[in-house]
Amino acid sequence: MELSDLSVLYIMDNQDKEENLYSLLCNTVNKVTCTSTILESKQQYIKQSPCLIIIDSDFENRDIIDFLIKLRSDDIKTAFIVLSKNKNNQYLSELLELYITKYIIKPFSEDKLIEALNKCMEIIERRIYSNFKLANGIFFNFQTQSIIKNDESYVLNKKESLLINLFIQNQGRIITYEEIEYHIWNNECTTAALKSLIRDLRKKTFKNIIKNYSGIGYKLELKNIPQQLS
Repeated sequence: MELSDLSVLYIMDNQDKEENLYSLLCNTVNKVTCTSTILESKQQYIKQSPCLIIIDSDFENRDIIDFLIKLRSDDIKTAFIVLSKNKNNQYLSELLELYITKYIIKPFSEDKLIEALNKCMEIIERRIYSNFKLANGIFFNFQTQSIIKNDESYVLNKKESLLINLFIQNQGRIITYEEIEYHIWNNECTTAALKSLIRDLRKKTFKNIIKNYSGIGYKLELKNIPQQLS
């Protein structure tokens, strides 16, 4: 995969796009679609299915945050880059929970953006084309969002898919019950539903893949194998 393969949705707070940035994107990636309203962004996201969204905003309100939260609830694969003059963004913690690849303070150099684009490309390529090893003979395939176990494929449902992606992107740390409820159910979840989801994912992978830390949350356990893609 090359930078020239990327399709980009470029969301701006105002009507006037920055011509230098727009020209750089047009000369670097495959396609750039510009929007300046939430409605237009929703329409173009559905129409274009971009692999990268660049958000150019000073975050004077949370409209763009709510849009991205809704988008991320169904789409774990699209990469996000944020460009902003806001060094003290009150929504930064929420943005980080949405797995943004880079938060770049304006003004910035072209090299800084190219570096961010390359990082996004690596992440996109890994999510789309790679198998993630969970244990010997057990993999998660990002492209099909399925578990491959002893050469058999088990397709995950939407919540299972969101959960395994959440765990993989947060290897090495405990994910709290509240975080899981936020990302999978938008804070509307029963204890029984959470336990049922964990149980179903264990059945499709292996019993000890997810360890419970009582009163805190859950953590991905990879059977003492190297945490890498293959």
